[in-house]
This record gives sequence, C-alpha cells and structure tokens, in this order.
Amino acid sequence: MYIKNIELINYRNYGRLNLEVGPSVNVIYGQNAQGKTNIIEAINYCSCLTSHRTYKERELVKFGSKDFSINMSLCDEVDNYSTDLCVKYDLDTMKRKLYQDNIDIRKVSSYIGICNTVMFVPEDLNIVKGAPSNRRKFLNVLISKVSPVYFDLINSYGHILNQKNVYLKKYSSNIDESILDYYDINLSDLSSKIVYYRLRFVLMLSRFAFNHHSRISDSKEELSLSYMSVSGLIELLVKELKLRLGDDFEDDFINNRIAGPDFDAIQALMSDYMLNKIKSSRQVDIDKGFASVALNKDDIDIKLNGISMKSYSSQGQQRSAALALKLAELDCIKTFTSTSPILLLDDVFSELDKNRRRSLISNIKDTQIFITCTDKEFILNEILDKNLFDNIRFYNVNNGEIFGSK
Repeated sequence: MYIKNIELINYRNYGRLNLEVGPSVNVIYGQNAQGKTNIIEAINYCSCLTSHRTYKERELVKFGSKDFSINMSLCDEVDNYSTDLCVKYDLDTMKRKLYQDNIDIRKVSSYIGICNTVMFVPEDLNIVKGAPSNRRKFLNVLISKVSPVYFDLINSYGHILNQKNVYLKKYSSNIDESILDYYDINLSDLSSKIVYYRLRFVLMLSRFAFNHHSRISDSKEELSLSYMSVSGLIELLVKELKLRLGDDFEDDFINNRIAGPDFDAIQALMSDYMLNKIKSSRQVDIDKGFASVALNKDDIDIKLNGISMKSYSSQGQQRSAALALKLAELDCIKTFTSTSPILLLDDVFSELDKNRRRSLISNIKDTQIFITCTDKEFILNEILDKNLFDNIRFYNVNNGEIFGSK
C-alpha cells in the first residue's frame, strides 16, 4: 500500500496543504522549524493515531484554529484497490472522528491497521535508554497495528485499572471489597491475555532484532530481548508452554500453533495466578490508594552480549540497538500483513554512521518512503542509490509551504 495524496487542514503550521506524492521515495527537505517533520508526523498520526512528539491532540491544531483534519488517499497494488482515510479533531468537543471512504468508523481498533507505517526518528534512542514507558508504548503500538483484539484489550485494561485507582483513592476509608473483587477479576482476565500477546511478540522481535544487529555490528555483538512483567507470571507461562509444546516451544508459540484447549487452560492458570497476586496486595493498595500489582510496570530488558543496556552501553551501541528494533518492527508487520508498511524517516541519516545507513537502506527496498532532511545533496550523494530507488521526488519546505517536485 502507498499514499497518493495527503491533505492537511489546520494541522500544526499548515493552514491548508494538498500534496501529491510518489509511490517510491519522497524527500522533504528544508531548514529547521519549517514544517518538514509535521508532514510525516501527520502521516503517522493518520495511520496509527499516535504522535512521537506529543500525547495531546490539541497541540496538533494550528494556532488560532478550532480543529484539524488529515486526509490520505491510498492505493493497494497487491489487492488492486484504492481507499481514503480521514482523521478529524475538534478543540471545542475534544473529540476525534475517523473515516474510511467518508464512512464513520466508530471503533479505533477497526481503523488502525488499514494503513501501516513504521517511523524512524532520533528519539528512538529512548526505546533503549529511556523509561520503561517508552518500551511499553513501542510494543503496544506494534501489536495494535496487526491485532485489533490486542488494541481493545489494552484499552479495556487501562480503563478498568483507572476506575480501580479512582475508587481506591476516593473511598479509602470506606472500601466495599465486592467492588474491588469486580475490578480484580476483570484485570486478571485481561492481564493473562495481554501478557500472552506481549511475550509472543517480544520473542519475535528478539529474533528479528538479533539478525539485524548481527549485520550492523559485523557479528561482533549479540542483541537479545527479555520481557518482564508481574513477578512469576512469565515463568508460569513459559512453564506451561514447555509442558504443552515441548522445550523448543518458541516457533509454535510465535506462530500461534497451540491447541484451543491448551490455550484456554493456560489463560485460566495465568488469570488465577494474577488474581491471587492482586488480592494478596489488597491492603497495600487500600493504604496507598492505587493498584500496586499491575501491567503498567512491565518492561523489555534489552541486552547486549547478555548485559542489560540500561546498565552499560555507549551511544553508538544504543543507536545500533534502536535501529535493529525498528527494522524488527518492520519485519513483524510484514509477517502479519504480507505487505511492506510505509516508512517515515525523520532526519535519521545524519544520526547514523555509514555502516548503519547501509544497513537501513538495504532493508527498505520495495516500499514507499518519506525522508526529511536539511540537505538535499547529502541524500543525493551519500544515501540514495539510483539502482535501488526509482522515481525519487524532492519537496522543499519553507515556512509551511511546499515547492517542488517530480
């Protein structure tokens, strides 16, 4: 799938932009603070409803305006069809509306995944060196792109956990334990499903990232990922998977080759285990006014040669790991959708050395690419090999206006 046209209305510094783009490489260049990143941020937002720069949708509205809209016309060469996506946000109502071919889409999970993107930005280093929330967001967004069920699970979990925390804080001196039972049973069931998904995808990511990192480092270093959740829960899941699938369970688990009765049994065991953990901390929760056993502390331990990169790693090693993870994200999406996602590269080439640039370029053929940069000549001379990329288009951005070309 590729984008044919992008229309922005009152988005960031664009009052109105209507841009026809090519199916191959689109280079958006210009000085800093002119609006280059705003374009690919808009593409990513229209695709998966997240921004790498803000959690607040009101910040996406052009100053002095009351709403914004993003429209993208898309073409799928594989299945031979065209479709239009539209996102609108209104400051007065603080509500977002989603459309496909002018038809209102009420469920976000029905919208995400229609058009997939993978975005590379300098901030991706935070996946490696930043807080656990960065890694959880990376994982949640990835899984949601290929699984509407998972998107609904994490949203339901977050909603119920928030309700429980509000109740604990508001009624700490007059707790009705039957209400907590209701919250805890639901949270336990949701937790078992979410952790199952997360472990499966972390194992998949680890395999892909290992291969990419091996090429980047000339096989001098080994990258691996480990999923960390509520104490004992992952160990229980792995134990049950080995019992039912054998010690070499990973291939069958990653490819979801597990019998229905076995899956149900594992889910029940995990749910019961989680419920016991939550109930054992009930008095602590009441005293503190919030849930102390929850998945909002989950993390991915990224290791280099068996040593956690949170403990020790250079900036160069962090860049290599972040690049390997983003390429692994690309592989995961291809695995589940059989198509290449649209690639959004925001000023990343200047952050990478020659070896890392070569590794990135070698993995992004046969897909639509958007690149932002300040130096057009740098892209022409050092990055894009015309034997690999045809029909490269360049667009010059100056103060929210685009000039250029085919």
